[in-house]
Amino acid sequence: MLQPVPTADSSAEVAEWWRLVDLCLPSHDDCGAITFTASDAEHIEADWDRWLTGVFLPVLHPSFAALQEAATLQDIDALLAGDRALGAALSAEAARTSLVAGRHLLLSFDPPQGAKLLEKMREAAAMEKSFGHLATVFAVRSRIFHLPFFQAAGALLLAECVLGADAAGLTLPADRSVALLQRALERVSALPAAQLMAV
Repeated sequence: MLQPVPTADSSAEVAEWWRLVDLCLPSHDDCGAITFTASDAEHIEADWDRWLTGVFLPVLHPSFAALQEAATLQDIDALLAGDRALGAALSAEAARTSLVAGRHLLLSFDPPQGAKLLEKMREAAAMEKSFGHLATVFAVRSRIFHLPFFQAAGALLLAECVLGADAAGLTLPADRSVALLQRALERVSALPAAQLMAV
């Protein structure tokens, strides 16, 4: 299924997806745009498609899958390496905003009780100023809450969409948010199965 709880009501569907965003990105009120930015209401679909093609599918999607797998294995070294690779693959501006949002989430919010990997990540971030991209922290938090890849990726997509629109002064109605999210999830689900699995 393309949504956590099937519903014909766009508002209810966005609320269900946003519940997952809240688990993985409790700092969403403070972080602003991450790597997606909208230009204006008229062109948001084109902006979204460009971002999906230029950033999400080639960079964020495979990185996020690998980061979530490293989180499943509790492999801090793989997370550090994946975070560095992600930062190098993003444009300078996207890497900057991703790092600001991720480090804020990592360092300003106490990890859930027993989340040893997040504690290790906080220590690494305190020592290395270039560590802690949002997708890395989001992937680890999604594994803490046992979210399957597709739901975690959907929550990341919705956060990128809503926060990128909000930074441009746009408040997306629920039906438009759902349409943009579904558009992205259809692209993800069309990828070959081998690309959906982290190696």
